[in-house]
Amino acid sequence: MTAKDAFDQNLIKGVAKEHLEIPDVSEEKVKVIATTKGTSVTLRHTKARNFVTRELSVGEPLSLISPDFAGLTISEIGTDSIVLSNSQEKKVGEEFAVDAYSVSYQEQMLRLALKRHFETERENFSRPIRIKTLALFFIDSIQSFRGNENGEGAWLRGMFEKLLAEQLDYELSLPCSDDYKAYLQSTKANISASIAGYFAQDADESEAGIANEIDAILHKKKELLSFDGELGICRFLFSKWTLREGWDNPNVFTIAKLRSSGSEISKLQEVGRGLRLPVDELGNRISNEQFLLNYIIDFTEKNFASKLVAEINGQRHEVNTNIPRALLVSVATKRGSNEMELMMELYRKGYIIDPDRTINTSKIFDLYAEYPEFNTSGLVGNKVKDRNTKASKEIKIRPARYEELRQLWEELNRKYIIFFEKEVDKLVEDSLLKILDDGVFSVQVINSIREQVGIQDGTAVVMESAGTQQLFNGKRIPYRDFLKRANRATSVPIKLLHSAVIKYSELAPFGDDFINETSLTRFVNKFNEWRSEHLQGRFSYRRTTTNVSDTALSKADGSPKEVIAQGLVGVHMDYGIVSDKFLYDSIVYDSPLERENVLADIDEVIVYVKIPRKSISIPTIADSSYSPDFMYVVKKSNGDHEINIVVETKSVENETELRGNEKIKISCAERFFEQLKVDGYTVHFRRQINHESMLQIVKEIVTE
Repeated sequence: MTAKDAFDQNLIKGVAKEHLEIPDVSEEKVKVIATTKGTSVTLRHTKARNFVTRELSVGEPLSLISPDFAGLTISEIGTDSIVLSNSQEKKVGEEFAVDAYSVSYQEQMLRLALKRHFETERENFSRPIRIKTLALFFIDSIQSFRGNENGEGAWLRGMFEKLLAEQLDYELSLPCSDDYKAYLQSTKANISASIAGYFAQDADESEAGIANEIDAILHKKKELLSFDGELGICRFLFSKWTLREGWDNPNVFTIAKLRSSGSEISKLQEVGRGLRLPVDELGNRISNEQFLLNYIIDFTEKNFASKLVAEINGQRHEVNTNIPRALLVSVATKRGSNEMELMMELYRKGYIIDPDRTINTSKIFDLYAEYPEFNTSGLVGNKVKDRNTKASKEIKIRPARYEELRQLWEELNRKYIIFFEKEVDKLVEDSLLKILDDGVFSVQVINSIREQVGIQDGTAVVMESAGTQQLFNGKRIPYRDFLKRANRATSVPIKLLHSAVIKYSELAPFGDDFINETSLTRFVNKFNEWRSEHLQGRFSYRRTTTNVSDTALSKADGSPKEVIAQGLVGVHMDYGIVSDKFLYDSIVYDSPLERENVLADIDEVIVYVKIPRKSISIPTIADSSYSPDFMYVVKKSNGDHEINIVVETKSVENETELRGNEKIKISCAERFFEQLKVDGYTVHFRRQINHESMLQIVKEIVTE
């Protein structure tokens, strides 16, 4: 029997995968591995299942790990924690997403897992013959759960116990039977007894409490499924991903992976520990109903459900490696085309790689989504997407072209800082109360995305299911730390901040719970928004003496790099021939307008380049620095070298469609290039919107 048959016939649980979508989150996260107080921190940056480890010091930017972290730096390094420039404190072993609030991703995963657990438990408890409901949590830091030899540092267990207590209070506020209410109350009265953990290092553990936990998980499965006895309330199990091979429990209804598995192992194997159908409190297997396993993962594995579907389908069907000519002809006819036109269309889109119509396997699901007629393998074309098509490829840098724009590139990479006018101090003081009144001390909402694996028409598919919204306050911090960290992030004096908070609390009283990291970061962000709106025209740029070193395009000695990752330049890459004047050897772009620019071979242009993402870091009064899109070196109208042009492309119909933050950054850039001219280097900065060609812009500047 195949996995598809098992799912189809309800012989195992269905799977409802769910991950959290943090607002404005990029597809990446950071984990604090280790710290040396005041000196350095080791961080592991994960993106699209790839990771890199790097050591940073106080003041160094996280953009050294990835350009997507521009604006975030290390402010402090303690014995077992760090403080980021957005005022968030992170413990050793903690992971956090890179978003407006740098929310502890593990904390929110725990919240979501508890929500799903109690939804299922409430339903299972109300059955005529009850089902004990278990939840399994996979972690990778044993010390975060057990603590050190003195029992200190078990921050993850402490966090879980706090969140469990909060969830129990909520569950008790809902209508429920007397028996279930008593069960919840007994759990709340002895939260530690509801939690157990097993780790490989525990094998020789002699401490009584730990030994009992190990025994409960490994040897007392029957007692663990009972509502009576010493294990009656024990239902939250913690372990490493390497929990003994073959270990499972039929009554696991929620699995939360607080760590990635680290390898492309079988998706069926991953969910296997919770797929068996449950047994009731009398030991009877329940086999005539459909049950769901809640599978909580982080956003780096958001395509888990699609991969599981592909694996289920793959057990039954062979996957095509090329498109038969007869099928190509048939599809072309149905689409009103011909064989050659359709084959060239597939080649241009990268779906086939040679005249034999060999399928590019990295794009097979995209092919089936756009051309479902080619899907004869049983895979679900319109429901399954291959997320790995965004994997980074390398494109070549043409050294001769680089030498022609080297001076412009190095000038743009010189470091500048912003100086504000003296009157700004009074303006800040007069505005703080209004900033605090703009929702600083309020709760945050996080959404989750839930997908369920099911069988339709004999094929496994991914079906969207209702997610959830969570309201939460951030982690509480001492008021003194709140003020200090707000001061470091905004440069607003502590006395001024304290005075504003006191005045606001008198006007709108709030509890101590709101002196937390979320409120702190919200204040920092809202202050940055205020600064962007009110400080335009009240600042100037000054060049520093910092020398240009290693850049996105050049090595420390100034020579060009051989290659650059495609993802740093553009998300799209077309097959074809690009102009010899273009710095790269490939057609790489982010938008149709940028594609037009890349393909435009303009006579006056000597060399041009699409600027790597965030490689030119122009400071702004907005919430982050600015990096333009293109730069050109062109001939003067008399044929002499040379005019320098930097372009910002925006795929909008007119400038009124630009968002406020974009307008502010562009305005700062205009002021920056004015200062660059004062410093002796002229660069023409232009904005380009839809229906405005680069040829027009170049002609206008050349003839000025």
